[in-house]
Amino acid sequence: MQKENIEIEEMKSEVEYFHCGDQLLRVLNCEIQKVMAIVDSIAWSNSFKYFKNGMIYEHQSGYNKAFAENFINRGRETQPILRSDPKLIGDFRKKLVFVEIQFGNSSALYRDYYKFQYGLANGLLSLAVLIVPSNPSSFFPNRARSVQTGLSEFEVEGSSNIL
Repeated sequence: MQKENIEIEEMKSEVEYFHCGDQLLRVLNCEIQKVMAIVDSIAWSNSFKYFKNGMIYEHQSGYNKAFAENFINRGRETQPILRSDPKLIGDFRKKLVFVEIQFGNSSALYRDYYKFQYGLANGLLSLAVLIVPSNPSSFFPNRARSVQTGLSEFEVEGSSNIL
């Protein structure tokens, strides 16, 4: 069996809070730290592969599988429904902390923001967490066209991986 040399970058992340008061941060600090631990547990690589049940998942599908397993193993509900009609489904939730992982294009990112607003306005969540790549072209070499045509991308000072 040939081993691949995979360049793994040190995980760098940046956390931004919008409309989040000190009281909410104190109350939900433990849950915030648990989400950050999941993000930090992913081995970031420009040729990422995830192995599960004899299958190999690469790039974006690999990241999606890795995140799903980590969130599920840490007691998160998957695909929580905020509304049935029109259907608003998230990625993960535990209690009132709602998590979306967005590796898609900018329009998908706006749909996530809408879910956050709806959930907050209707008392379905207290904290919305959005995980996005800060440099998607480094992580999704098989999606060069998507990266060039509207993949959500963010500049994070001193970071090349995720926000």
